[in-house]
Amino acid sequence: MPNTTTGTASPLLVTTDWATAMYALGEPVTFQVEKTDHAADLPDALPYTISWEGYALIRQGILRAADLPQRITLYPSEPGFLRFSVDLGAGMPKPQAAAAVAPERITPSLPVPEDFDEFWAEQLAPQVAAPIEAVMTRHAEHKDGIVFRAILPMPDGSNVYGWFLVPHGKGPFPGLVRYHGAGVYALAPENGLDWAARGVMAFSINPHPIPNDMPREYYEGLRTGALADYRTRGREDREKLYFREMFLRAARAVDFVASLPEWDGVHLIAEGHSQGGGQAIAAAALNPKVSALVVSCCTHCDHTGPVIGRVAGWPKIVEVRDGVPDPAQVRAARYIDGMNFAARIRCPAMFSLGFLDDLCPPTGIYAAYNALRGPKTIRHDVAIGHVHTDECKAATYLWVEDYLRSGGR
Repeated sequence: MPNTTTGTASPLLVTTDWATAMYALGEPVTFQVEKTDHAADLPDALPYTISWEGYALIRQGILRAADLPQRITLYPSEPGFLRFSVDLGAGMPKPQAAAAVAPERITPSLPVPEDFDEFWAEQLAPQVAAPIEAVMTRHAEHKDGIVFRAILPMPDGSNVYGWFLVPHGKGPFPGLVRYHGAGVYALAPENGLDWAARGVMAFSINPHPIPNDMPREYYEGLRTGALADYRTRGREDREKLYFREMFLRAARAVDFVASLPEWDGVHLIAEGHSQGGGQAIAAAALNPKVSALVVSCCTHCDHTGPVIGRVAGWPKIVEVRDGVPDPAQVRAARYIDGMNFAARIRCPAMFSLGFLDDLCPPTGIYAAYNALRGPKTIRHDVAIGHVHTDECKAATYLWVEDYLRSGGR
């Protein structure tokens, strides 16, 4: 079945001619647009665009409903992700499809800064030297495991707040740190029991230095107050970036799991979706105790893409004015870029991505994936945007199970 990206209620179906939507450089890429059973009120003129991920325009034109089905073929000469989109008017979803062109040849938009390692070694130094002084209190017991409330102090006076979930039994157990997506919220105590049920002890941490058991009003206040601007805070200065602190907490959480007597001393997985994926990549680069990396639709990949006319990954931290990226923000963003962290990662890794992801575009994710230095595999959802699907979750479980059975190779 060809790649399709529209729902059953759409008046149009957009497809690629290959089910995988994967093409080599110079190979023809054909998109087909056809009517569905819901096309009764379809307008005659149908504007379409072909672009690199909706960012850099390649071609635009008009399709006539009377002429459908219609095929349009391109011969791309550079790697990336093509997007074919039809505009049905205001308030209507855009039928679209995506095609990957030699994604294994996508390279970083800028090289790793020469002092990248020096910078992060300096940032990590206080916590590398500090003892682990976490406080854990038993919260609840479930059929899949036991949940503890965990508070892990940071050298700067803040805390990592999370839930520690331990399988039933004596252990020792493989360890996993679960990182979470964007926003300001409380983590549910049960988040991570899916791993405990599989014999893996998990530390599920809030991305912010905030507790997980406060009233709803507390988080609402932070979303409109103290943490309202966290996505762009400090973006002109690498020392003041909010994500610098978040990534330090991500690395420290690994130290905590590795300090526990219940840990098996071998397997320590960094896992996350979206912003959680961005944190997991940083943790795997910054903490050599991470033995495997599992991420999906990960943020923080290719912040500097606009420098070469390429779409940036979330949170699109670099402002672009009149086509020119802010130079100070470009300089700072390079130190929190997943593709630069990835070049320091040698452990086994599994990546998942959606071809239609606008928040975390696949070009940037591939720029990071291609930079990895260890064994790796990548999973594609060709007709999906920024969604952590059940199929992706199932594939993640299988990959981790295989990794554990292999002895950590």
